Amino acid sequence: IHVSDPAFEGGDALASARVLAEVIRPLGADLILGGKQGIDHDAAQTIPAIAEFLGVAQALIVTELKIDGRAATARRRVEGGDELVELTLPAAVTCEKGLNEPRYASLPGIMKAKKKEIRKVGLADVKLEAGRVGAAGAASRLVRYHALPERPPVKMIAGDAAQQAKELARLLREEAKVI
Repeated sequence: IHVSDPAFEGGDALASARVLAEVIRPLGADLILGGKQGIDHDAAQTIPAIAEFLGVAQALIVTELKIDGRAATARRRVEGGDELVELTLPAAVTCEKGLNEPRYASLPGIMKAKKKEIRKVGLADVKLEAGRVGAAGAASRLVRYHALPERPPVKMIAGDAAQQAKELARLLREEAKVI
């Protein structure tokens, strides 16, 4: 399904999630998989918001996922260890690198995929008003973007460890004035 409409442009993660939830709802999906974060807003909020709009369980930044019937167990890295989360399907999960072992598609699979129909979905196909999608439905907007200032060049200190430590202390005291 290709979700595309000029009305969807300019939205944030919340507006995108609202649209995607309405596209996913009639499918009756048991499992919604997404990446850890998107390249559009880099906010890591779209999949959790979809889960909220659909009223389904969610587990984020998952490194291992096991499904047994209507139950799933997700492992995720947290500071100081791993967390094990038990979910009842349907659920939404964001995937961390290493969750699966990618495999290459076979040539017959690629040829079959070329013939598959890709259904296009626009604003008229979702049950949302134009004011709830795109820029009009966004809860936030980008006001300004600017590059970080250039950093000064790195200064390499020659000598053995004792000389380097002495010179570093002098530079921190006299040039950087932080000690």
